[in-house]
Amino acid sequence: MLHCDPCHQKDVSGCYCGCAGLLKPLLNKIVVLDPGHGGIYPGTINYRIRETDINLAVALKLSKKLARFGATVIMTRTRDVNLAPADSTLDADLQARVDVAKNSGADIFVSLHSDSVPNINLVGPASYFPKDRSSDLACAIQTSLINEICTVDNGVSPADFYVLIHNDVPAALIEMGYLSNLEEALCLMDNAYQNLIADGILKGIISYFLCH
Repeated sequence: MLHCDPCHQKDVSGCYCGCAGLLKPLLNKIVVLDPGHGGIYPGTINYRIRETDINLAVALKLSKKLARFGATVIMTRTRDVNLAPADSTLDADLQARVDVAKNSGADIFVSLHSDSVPNINLVGPASYFPKDRSSDLACAIQTSLINEICTVDNGVSPADFYVLIHNDVPAALIEMGYLSNLEEALCLMDNAYQNLIADGILKGIISYFLCH
């Protein structure tokens, strides 16, 4: 959260001194949030926890937080559905997500995911940016996210994920943690922890726009 010193509110969006009207760092910014997977593509499933559900829960929280600071938020999905027809390919579903950004005039595209690997000891978020393009958005989000949730920092890396390399706007894909680790999987299911993740990503997005 961003704090208001004059009225001592923890969240400037709820202050009483008028600063909420002045501090709108995301005003006129169009942010596309992409909760990864959905519908016939549930993503990874560990300990009966589905990635698609985690991704959507955090995205819905983040959407509300972004809107408080002036952003126009467009989500690729708001429920457990795939974007392309069921008989389409996975690439078609991914392209449909990219098309949301293209058709909305988005300023940035942020895709939210949860990871799973054979090594059950791995924890912590990682952020990815399109190979051979700017890492600024991913770096800003990763830095703020780590500061917020105080966990292992798995860094920022280039990647050729479909929704990154086919996007025309600055894009980042955030792996919020590992569902293959039971303790972290339970954290990712926790409402308070999801809010911390959303706060971290929010601060990263604000930081990015303040520098661009």
